[in-house]
Amino acid sequence: MSTLNFNLKNTINKLEHINYEFDADDGIVWVYLDAFPKPCVTPQLVDDIRTLHRCIEINNGQLPIDGEMQTVKYHILDSHANGVFSLGGDLNHFLNCIKNKDRIALEKYAANCIKAIYPIMTNFNLPIVTISLVRGNALGGGFEIALSGDVIIAERSAMMGFPEILFNCFPGMGAFQTLSSRIGLNKAHKLISSGNLYSAEELYDMRIIDVLVDDHCGEEAVYSYVQNHNKNWNGNMAMQKIVQNLNHYDQQELMDICCDSWVDTVFDISDKDIRTINRLLRSQKRYETEYQHEYSKVSVS
Repeated sequence: MSTLNFNLKNTINKLEHINYEFDADDGIVWVYLDAFPKPCVTPQLVDDIRTLHRCIEINNGQLPIDGEMQTVKYHILDSHANGVFSLGGDLNHFLNCIKNKDRIALEKYAANCIKAIYPIMTNFNLPIVTISLVRGNALGGGFEIALSGDVIIAERSAMMGFPEILFNCFPGMGAFQTLSSRIGLNKAHKLISSGNLYSAEELYDMRIIDVLVDDHCGEEAVYSYVQNHNKNWNGNMAMQKIVQNLNHYDQQELMDICCDSWVDTVFDISDKDIRTINRLLRSQKRYETEYQHEYSKVSVS
């Protein structure tokens, strides 16, 4: 085993902003977004996701579990936050970068976001099915993370949308590509530019969500999907490869959009737009107290 593999095996045992569990019966790795102190896409969360995904890639689709290498067949993104999948980008980080005119820091954040979700979008270039289980609100970058999966399973109470246009920006982490692959570019553009929040049921009717279930039934729906998918594994994997080739998500193109166009747009926003970001940031912070309580319960358990 190479030194890099060894180091990654040790590093993934020290992740603080995601938790993961492995179900050996079905080859499922459950990846829980646990960004702290609030459930948004913090730089620390992005780094932890990158580390876990790098370990899967370098070990050819395997993870070290209890001292043994286990093959991952299904990668499930979930969240431990009550009523929240992810509130989106770290607005506090955005504001600090703008205030300090720190373009380099924002470019680094943007690049790391792409590096974190690109393996999900491309199935790690391995026979791995990626599933997003959305049991709460998924906003902005959080919605982009959910869209990166092959399959989106959502509970009815979940709300999703892209509020970026409200502060004169746009979602730069692959939303146009992943949403267009589901509903076409024109409809994707209309949804993104609306700034609206949509119910899980509305998104299911738009064919953006693949499976809609009642609240508290999401985990059961994941296992039901896995069981059905396993019945025709070979055929499904062959079709997955065809879909990958047709979508042709290009990492450099995503990098150019996120690190250039998106960062340029962030630094061009007005004082009025910054006030809007501050209002949204206050909304994010309302989740902190409740989330810290939930996080402490998960950490203790």
